[in-house]
Amino acid sequence: MDVFQKACTFIYRKGDEEDIEGITELLCDLYENHEYDELLAENKELFASGKQAFFLAFEGDKAIGVCHGSLRSEYINGKEYDGTVGYLEAIYVQQEYRLQGVAFHLVSLCEQWARQNACREFLSDCLLDNTNSYKFHLRIGFSETERCIFFRKDIESKNRCIRS
Repeated sequence: MDVFQKACTFIYRKGDEEDIEGITELLCDLYENHEYDELLAENKELFASGKQAFFLAFEGDKAIGVCHGSLRSEYINGKEYDGTVGYLEAIYVQQEYRLQGVAFHLVSLCEQWARQNACREFLSDCLLDNTNSYKFHLRIGFSETERCIFFRKDIESKNRCIRS
């Protein structure tokens, strides 16, 4: 073994409600604009729904990565079959543990969970400018189904007049 290579054995498992604070801390790193307490409350609701799952990666006792999956029945871009699909809501691995297969293993656990819940498809998304996420999705076996840009318009002001 190269002296500069760090020998690591990672532990992977499905998260439970006792892990909610660790899950929330990791997701706060991913979702930089969210407050911890707000995200904690949201994660508690997600656990209660029964249609969400979190998977964790550990180095020793330290949580280093999280994967959030859901079961969805509504229309989703790229969905080909009727019924429920598995959906990769989020994947996050701390910077120093990236490119070591951690995210791949977490997503694989999430896919297995979706399969166990009778899903025939596993879907995900990423922002157009997030090239790292895009490349990651392709590396782990996803195929691009569509590109889409969403728009928003503030219409609260009632006195605005548009002339053509």
